[in-house]
Amino acid sequence: MEFAMGWNRFNLTLLGVWPEPRKISRGSRLISSVIFWFTTSVTFTFICAPQTANLVLKSTSLDEVIENLSINIPIVFALIKQIVLWYYKKALTLLISQMLDDWTEPIANHDRQTMMRNAKISRMISIVCSTLTYFMLLAFISLQIWSNMQNASEADLGGLLHPATFPYDTNKSPNFEITWLGQFMGTVLTAICYSCFDTFLAVLVLHLCGQLTVLRLALEDLANSTKCTNYTRFHEQLGIIVNRHNQLFRFAVIVEDCFNLTLLVQTIICTTMFCLTGYRMITSVDQEQADVPIVGMIFFIIHVIYTMLHLFIYCYVGEMLLGQSTGISESAYDCNWYDLPSKNAVSLIIVICRARISFQITAGKFSPFSLELFNAILKTSAGYLSVLLAMKDRLVDE
Repeated sequence: MEFAMGWNRFNLTLLGVWPEPRKISRGSRLISSVIFWFTTSVTFTFICAPQTANLVLKSTSLDEVIENLSINIPIVFALIKQIVLWYYKKALTLLISQMLDDWTEPIANHDRQTMMRNAKISRMISIVCSTLTYFMLLAFISLQIWSNMQNASEADLGGLLHPATFPYDTNKSPNFEITWLGQFMGTVLTAICYSCFDTFLAVLVLHLCGQLTVLRLALEDLANSTKCTNYTRFHEQLGIIVNRHNQLFRFAVIVEDCFNLTLLVQTIICTTMFCLTGYRMITSVDQEQADVPIVGMIFFIIHVIYTMLHLFIYCYVGEMLLGQSTGISESAYDCNWYDLPSKNAVSLIIVICRARISFQITAGKFSPFSLELFNAILKTSAGYLSVLLAMKDRLVDE
């Protein structure tokens, strides 16, 4: 379990929202709560609230509104993700505890290898998303510093990391240093939270897929394992499989209940961010008088890839979950049921009917995540982007 979840555990502990399955002292719980409230307060105080004030008070053009929203929306949503993880900490602790039990109990080598394959995919997703996050952070901070140097005369920027409006003068020392440091901390923390929330969900779902694969193998071997006996063990083994299937279904329901509303907002935001970032990138290239830095283009490209990658992760693990859960019925059909007595063979029909109800992760219970949904979102985002560009051309003509 540490192999698959280790990186997420480190990041979520930094944010104070790691659902520790083992018993911990009261002091450790208090420290975790202090870390959570400190990190959320820093992000809200130095980024979310001031940027929202700047949007309302000082944004006078479409480009300024889009620039503000393209930064403020993902930061606010990352803060919401952190709060969601804290709110559902008890339910997530139950899931992590169940995962720990699955890894510690003795199982066959081929089942262990199946779990390790999914664990390797989980670890790869965590590493790739984290690495891309750090590259995007570096590009963003470099772009903002370059932009502030180019616009040093503009008072509303004030050399800060994010354009924001504060109720005090940020040009004076030590106000400037404290504010800049607060924005830097908030940016790093929200980037970590935005990424590890998605990878944490991917680890949970991929572990569930691995357990479903193990269950499918047991079901396929059910007839063979009871073939040489008087079939008295058949219903015992089938009962174990059914109980395990129900346990995994409850696991999937908890994941769905904890994350479905957040995933709905995530889907909307991914669609929006693809439009806004694409708009900023295209308009920056089209500006004849502006010298667009290479680091700025790198940031825009990484941001688009980053946003789409996280959405693709949802759809990828959702597609896997749909396939593995409905594959239970295929495994029941693929076993050697024709070697069983009719009484025992008929029992498999109930399993097949039950397995037709798939496990899902959905966007607000509206639509299950799948590769088909990913394709639909890309088409919708591209359509909205063309509308934004058409509005810009009309404003220029007027």
